[in-house]
Amino acid sequence: MANLLLNLDLLLSQNGTAMTGQLRENRIARGNTPSGALDHVLHPDTPQSELDSKLWIVDRILEPQTLPHFLESTMFGTLSDGSPSSFTPLSEEIVMLIQQPLASWAPPPFDARHEIPMQQIAIRIGSHEDADRLIPISKELHAMKSRLWEGIMPLSERRWEELGLDSADNFHEACQYICAVTNVFHYLNLPPVKIALRETYNLIWGHLKDFEDAVNAKNRLEGQPEVQIAARWHEYIRAHYKFISARSHKWVIDSLERLRRPVLEELAVTPSPATNDFSSRQWTLTDRLHDLMENGAQADSGIFLPMDGYEGEGLAAQDDAPPRPDAAEPYRKLPISFSANTQARTGDYYLRLKYLSRTEFWLGQERGGMDVPPGLPTGFELLSDVAQTAQCQVRAQELTRRELRGEPVTFGQELWVTKANEYLGTETNFEWGYVAYRLSHDHTDEEWEAFKSKFEEDVQNWGRELTGVEVIRERSKVYWRDARDLGISDGDVDALRTQFQSFRESADFPSSVHKDILLAADKGVIDSYLQPTPQQNGFVMAIDADYDPNEIDGERADESPGYKGVVRVLGSLLWDDLGPLVFMQTQHLFELWPLAMKHPLGVYEGPLGRM
Repeated sequence: MANLLLNLDLLLSQNGTAMTGQLRENRIARGNTPSGALDHVLHPDTPQSELDSKLWIVDRILEPQTLPHFLESTMFGTLSDGSPSSFTPLSEEIVMLIQQPLASWAPPPFDARHEIPMQQIAIRIGSHEDADRLIPISKELHAMKSRLWEGIMPLSERRWEELGLDSADNFHEACQYICAVTNVFHYLNLPPVKIALRETYNLIWGHLKDFEDAVNAKNRLEGQPEVQIAARWHEYIRAHYKFISARSHKWVIDSLERLRRPVLEELAVTPSPATNDFSSRQWTLTDRLHDLMENGAQADSGIFLPMDGYEGEGLAAQDDAPPRPDAAEPYRKLPISFSANTQARTGDYYLRLKYLSRTEFWLGQERGGMDVPPGLPTGFELLSDVAQTAQCQVRAQELTRRELRGEPVTFGQELWVTKANEYLGTETNFEWGYVAYRLSHDHTDEEWEAFKSKFEEDVQNWGRELTGVEVIRERSKVYWRDARDLGISDGDVDALRTQFQSFRESADFPSSVHKDILLAADKGVIDSYLQPTPQQNGFVMAIDADYDPNEIDGERADESPGYKGVVRVLGSLLWDDLGPLVFMQTQHLFELWPLAMKHPLGVYEGPLGRM
């Protein structure tokens, strides 16, 4: 009987139901699911309202800091995900050669060439000399992409709690962070963007192969073993893509689960209607489940960085791959597998999810403790049980996810933590702590000491969800100085910057401290801790030590309008947000200012700013 009803359901719903279109329109109107990222890409048809409301940034699709990180990887012998490379580490001599003209060291015929390999590679990332793959995108998308590229998640556990994102009242705000992550991968998989990213990689691969040939010609003359360099680039990018995709996906799915749990719990204790007339609360809850299901579907099918067509991968580009024979079928009745073709992968996922949702509904046996009468098709019992129907859909999505992506991945250390610990194990100066200055004397010395105590308590509350940060935490120190004792007037940031530039070159400058950023506390900073409000948490001034208004490139200035070398940063973001962004070379104060400039006090509160 259950199979008969299942087949009837599959037949009647193969093209959706009468409500499918309206439900989709309602979902889009709620704005709790990813947009697909097209609205974050500047194109000739971008509406004027979008042009005016967004700040547009020129995106170098393959993040520029990838190159120095790759070179470090070749010397350390560790890939960006922390796993060991299959190649032995390159010598420092070889890595230095890539930054010198071929004519200065390579044997014939390479000595006739005067280009510097590293400069050629950098040009391919995006420059005036090779601007074909530069794409204008919104600052919101750019900021999230830059941090995800280095495995830095949108929010720490503490920041999530500060924003109250577990609260039902903040469901929309929580979804915005989830959508922003998925939209990054939607953007990177847009056909022209995917092609441009692939082309950038392949061009770099070609330059590295030329450099490899020159190095090996030199090594043969000197009786040294040959080395592989282009193959290292493939290995590095493959591991990097896999890591950042899996890490981002896990963050999204974990976040969806914590939002879904209380919704299911409330539905479970809400009496099901005798008819189909839901209460307004039930509609709210089912709408939220719909939004969470769609977020999960887009994340499952979209958070990938396929490498079809990449040199060294052995898989031709799948952009124009012919559709599978059953592409027109309304369901995927057999298990699905990964496809590098975005459209095919997405289609397989949704059709498989639709099929498994119905089989779970009619044939599933685990009903969360439901007492199913013998001989009664389980689906009948569920027709009027919204909570159990939702559980069926959740199980179907978990099954579909596993088919497409494999078993859930667990992670140890975050990428930036692994890299920081690598630095701590070398003689390299690990710049992490800060020198900070009292830049206001409107408060008594007792109030100043109270401020410092509250500030230290605030900024040291970080990283509870992180592993392997014990030594990093020991380096998380702020060294306070009084600007007035140095002859600097209250509020004089320019004089303070000049003094710091001299201090950092002196023998008294602390080790393991930032030389490019200093902190300061003016009256606003001190008041934010002594007189906190529910609307504003404590913050500190972060000052760009090398800011010079006369040296800012005119084109870049448009990407950070109004930047004066100062960004106020929440204390809760000092160590596990600002710290990793600067350390991983992905965003500095110049890049963070646009995320703070709309705040009444110019405070950076995270990648999406204040919503």
